[in-house]
Formats: sequence, C-alpha cells, structure tokens
Amino acid sequence: MSSKPISIYELETDDKRFLSPFCWAARFAIIHKGLKPDVIPWHFQEKDKIAFSNQGLVPVIVDQNKDGKWVNDSWEIAKYLEKTYPDQPSLFKGTSGESLCCFFVKSISSGAVVPMMQTIIMDLYNAQLPKDKDWFRKTREDRFGAPLEKFCKGESNVGAFREALQPCRDVLKDYQYLGGSSPCYADMYLLGIFMFAYAVSPVKLLAKDDPLHSWRQRMLKAYDNPQTAHGQKGYPESLE
Repeated sequence: MSSKPISIYELETDDKRFLSPFCWAARFAIIHKGLKPDVIPWHFQEKDKIAFSNQGLVPVIVDQNKDGKWVNDSWEIAKYLEKTYPDQPSLFKGTSGESLCCFFVKSISSGAVVPMMQTIIMDLYNAQLPKDKDWFRKTREDRFGAPLEKFCKGESNVGAFREALQPCRDVLKDYQYLGGSSPCYADMYLLGIFMFAYAVSPVKLLAKDDPLHSWRQRMLKAYDNPQTAHGQKGYPESLE
C-alpha cells in the first residue's frame, strides 16, 4: 500500500484547537486504516479553500493515493476508506457492522451531543476567532432558537450528558471497546466528541471511576495520543 498521507481539512482556531467532532472521527478513521493524516487547518467561512468539494463543510479528505480523490462528510469518508482500503483494519467489522455504526452515530448525535453543547457552548463561542464570533453566535442562536447564554446550562448539565452515555457503559461492562475486543467506528466517533470538548473547555465530562474514563484512556493511546498530535492544544484537565 502506498505511504502517501491523506489530506484532511479540519475546523481549527488559530491556536491549534481543532473544534469538530466530525473531523476528529474522520482523522481517527484514517489512522485506523494505517494511513497518515495530513491535517490542513480550516476556519469557519473559508469556503474558498474547499470549493473543489462543491460544498462548504468539513471534514473533507483528499486521497493522493487515488489521484486526488476527494470525499466530504465524516460518515461518507468512513465508508470510502472502508471500501478503498479493504485489506487494512476494518472500521465496521463487516457489512452488518456498518449499519450498526450508522445507528450509533445517529443515536449519539441526537441523544448526547445536545446536552454536551448545553454544557460547553459558551466555551466554544469564546474559542472562536474574533472575525467569526458574530457569525457563530447568529447561526447557532438560529439553530437553537435561543440566545447562547440562555441555551447554555454550564457545568451543572454534565449529569445529563453522562446519563445519555449509559448505553455505552452497558456495553463496556463486557467489552474493552464498543467494537468488542478492538475499536470500531463507533469508538472513533465517540472519542471525537470528547476531543472536541477537550479543545475548548476545561469541564470534566467524565468522572474518574466511570468505565468510559478508562475506555477513553485506552482510545487515546490507541490513536497516537491525539491530544498533542499535530500541535493540538486543549485543556488537559478535561481528560483527567
């Protein structure tokens, strides 16, 4: 297999804080396949940088191993990598695993991401570049239907986030990973959520005695300590 890296456009601030759980999941999928990610920082409103993808959102990958083939959307990227690199470790562990991972992603997105956002939204707002803050506030307030300050519940909402992850704990009672004895894409997606929070907020989303805490430590080690890779900055205390 060629050793050329796969370029990935990721949402970032100027101080190397990568802000998208979807970008994180795509990066982990690249690493899982034994490929090297070439991280290209991208900022909100820089639509011109990814105009070649005919849309305006990240992640976007460019695969130089396949004549510069580009793919956008984290889920589409995962499917592309699985199909294109079948001899590398599987992201889904079989065709049935693909649909189960899709179910997990949609369930976590609807069940856990909202309480997490209600916990850290002001930290996320404060992490934005000055030129993006007004745009970020307007688009998010339109999405949430409320001012950020009203939508935000702060650290008091950590319990709601933890409760939303109970099904994951139930799995980890019997397995090392959500994928069983080794990680699958569901693990990568969930770790992406924690890495997103790490980038912007000191809030401890997990207690030390939480089975998910030890799972997260295993995942960080398995995926090349992403909290420091590529110059990444964040709040180490959030992972303690």
